[in-house]
Amino acid sequence: MNRTRLLLFLAALVALMPACGRHDHPHDDHGAVDERPTMAVTHWTDRTELFMEYPVFVAGESGRSAIHVTDLADFSPLAVGEAVVVLRSEDGQVLEFRGGPSRPGIFGVDLEVDQPGVYNMTLQVDAPVLQDLHELGPVTVHAPGAPLVTADQEEGEAISFLKEQQWTLEFGITPVEVRSLRSSITVPAVVHPRTGGDALLTAPVPGRVDPASEVPVPGVRVRAGAVLVRIAPRSDDLRDAAGLRAAVVEAEQEHLLASRESDRAERLVEARALPSRRLDEAEAAVTATKARLGAARERWSRFEALSQSSGGASDEGAFTIRAPFDGVVSEVRFAAGASVEENQVLLQLVDSDRVHIVGAVPESRTATLEALDAGELLRDGSPPVPLGRPLAVGHVVEPVARTTEVRFAFDNREKRLRIGQSVGLRLFVGNEEARPAIRESAVVDDGGRPVVFVQSGGESFERRPVRLGSHADGYVHVLEGVRPGERVVHRGAYLVRLAALSTQIPAHGHVH
Repeated sequence: MNRTRLLLFLAALVALMPACGRHDHPHDDHGAVDERPTMAVTHWTDRTELFMEYPVFVAGESGRSAIHVTDLADFSPLAVGEAVVVLRSEDGQVLEFRGGPSRPGIFGVDLEVDQPGVYNMTLQVDAPVLQDLHELGPVTVHAPGAPLVTADQEEGEAISFLKEQQWTLEFGITPVEVRSLRSSITVPAVVHPRTGGDALLTAPVPGRVDPASEVPVPGVRVRAGAVLVRIAPRSDDLRDAAGLRAAVVEAEQEHLLASRESDRAERLVEARALPSRRLDEAEAAVTATKARLGAARERWSRFEALSQSSGGASDEGAFTIRAPFDGVVSEVRFAAGASVEENQVLLQLVDSDRVHIVGAVPESRTATLEALDAGELLRDGSPPVPLGRPLAVGHVVEPVARTTEVRFAFDNREKRLRIGQSVGLRLFVGNEEARPAIRESAVVDDGGRPVVFVQSGGESFERRPVRLGSHADGYVHVLEGVRPGERVVHRGAYLVRLAALSTQIPAHGHVH
């Protein structure tokens, strides 16, 4: 949590302190303080959470209840509608008590029962946006003057985090569920260019960069074929394309004449019209002209290859270097008008749209890679991203770091990653196991130990150290610490931790 958010949280706590001491609901129409013990009940359905506080029932005495209703779809307070408390006696008598919201999420309902006994209590939520029913079980209505026996409600070391705080701040709770997750290991990884997606562009010839060239800026995106730099060659023979072509034609003619002269000398020697020495001279001339022709052709071929690979020579004889693919200029090593040498690196181009995620697996865990068939990308503050099957799994241990490389391809057209960025990589290396699981966002690092906050009541929470297992799809197995059906804070867990540390947060059991 950054400093700004921490300050906002503390300001919210201060603003809520007056409301935390009491919920401004008078206990009777006369404003007298009700000395009866207060009962608190928390109940969940699939749609709403109910937290209800009410004085112990005494026949003939009225009591004001505070009913907190939370819409579990977005964990917001229900601001409209009506709460209906229904009491059914053992002989079939039905009593209904209704009330609307005194403030968003809190419904005040006056309860008064004339006859003592055991009643079954339900609460109906009736609002335009939702209807729900909470079956709360039996309650006892005590006779006047009888001892008021209540269920034990020991708080222990419960952390108080009131509904007004839960509704005001970013907050959410989820039940612990049994989920099947695959065994996995998590390793560090780095974003690399894809194979063939990293190009060092060099000067094809010695020369001078066109002073009028627009030097690319590192970080700029370029399209395939875009002009990146023009170079005027230093060598005169490379400038003279016509001269090079003429030299090839001249060498071809010389070689043709020498070959014909050699054939003529061979016939005359056979006819004993010439001495054999003349044939040797003619063959030597053929060899010499052949070598000159090869050299001329090689110079011309080099000129053509340079022209094609660099985009062709301009009218002024300059060579143009173009982008070989769509990418980002990551480094520039030249300036307009500067002299360059042949094969000198001028700039680097990387393809950031398609990248590789390269993880480093410790040597001690390399045996698990035999079962590796999928992975997830992990980034701070973001949900895991499935990567599918690995592109390659290394079989060589790096001698210094003692790690083996594993590589995944990643479509980065949305620009979520940067080349060279450090990320996490979760590797799935085993079979699925069904265990209690919670969302990864529910786990808080508390002094180096993973803990979660379990809701023990509507406004009370327990800090539970946990032992974690496999991670996958944003969930983690909990090997020790929680049970299926318990509810843990998965959004705003760090706020509950701050509430546990704060001495300014009032204790649970405020008066309604």
